[in-house]
Amino acid sequence: MKNENSPTQEFREIVYESCKAIGLDDFPSRLISVLQTEKEGISLGALSEITGYSLSNLSTTIKGMEERQMVKKFKKPRSRKVFVVMDKDITSFFIELQKKRYKQSIEPSLKQIPEIIKRYEGKEEFQEELTIIKDYYKQTLFMSEETKKFIRALENREALK
Repeated sequence: MKNENSPTQEFREIVYESCKAIGLDDFPSRLISVLQTEKEGISLGALSEITGYSLSNLSTTIKGMEERQMVKKFKKPRSRKVFVVMDKDITSFFIELQKKRYKQSIEPSLKQIPEIIKRYEGKEEFQEELTIIKDYYKQTLFMSEETKKFIRALENREALK
């Protein structure tokens, strides 16, 4: 549902939908959409109010995001509240996402498919199946190289800052 109350609300919806489109779950997508609009950080309490998620759920998810260096937690002087701030550099975020996808999707195929081919290569009854598998492997090699180039290009763009 599109909320047209303010540019921030509309922007949050765009960020939320973008995060969902690249495969993030609802909860992190919602958090990122809010954190992207907070300049100085936001308290966990305020984040809970805005998102509707409990402090417990927020703390757990924020901890995971912090471990991935997506956010930083901090306390302000003379305050007991915990605040969280997100790096607004979406390019770095996207680079890390692409690296994760490469590691989870392409790397296992590059390692395991040659083993399958080697195991069945000399057996005539499997040649038709191996043709399909070899074609898939060739495409995976291509995707591997193009993904690495894409990541390097993004990283080089980062270096220009």
